[in-house]
Amino acid sequence: MDMEKLKQWMDIAKNMQGGDFWNNIFDQEFAKQFMNEQPVKSSTADGASGRAEKSRTFPIIDVFEGEQEVVVVIELPGVAKEDLELGLSGTYLTIKGKVNPLHPHLTMTYSERFYGEFQRQITLPDTVSPQQLSAKFWNGLLIVSYQRTIEKGEVIPIE
Repeated sequence: MDMEKLKQWMDIAKNMQGGDFWNNIFDQEFAKQFMNEQPVKSSTADGASGRAEKSRTFPIIDVFEGEQEVVVVIELPGVAKEDLELGLSGTYLTIKGKVNPLHPHLTMTYSERFYGEFQRQITLPDTVSPQQLSAKFWNGLLIVSYQRTIEKGEVIPIE
């Protein structure tokens, strides 16, 4: 099914079921990526090269939360530290960069890896300042962490 027909079908289903139907079915971030996916060159069964559309999120992440700290692990295979940019605005951590081809002088006939520029925004569970963040690049993983500040409010006596 081509993308245009799929979009038309989704619009019809949305109108029949009401606006919240697809919001409940699809995760909003996944749906955005699905609708804006880029074609990826792949090989067909008979060995001829062709185009295949794949939905993928790059880079993939893990977020770990504890009472004392938060750790975000960002998987960046084949990316040089110099090709990365990390930004922070409130609770939004943004990773931008570029994955360069390993063999730019050769013609790619099949690929499952991501190449090119990317940007991903990650929502952190807390509002933090850039000074609170620690970022380390190790074996293709960008590990961003911060210590949580536990604020204990004042106890108010009840009469």
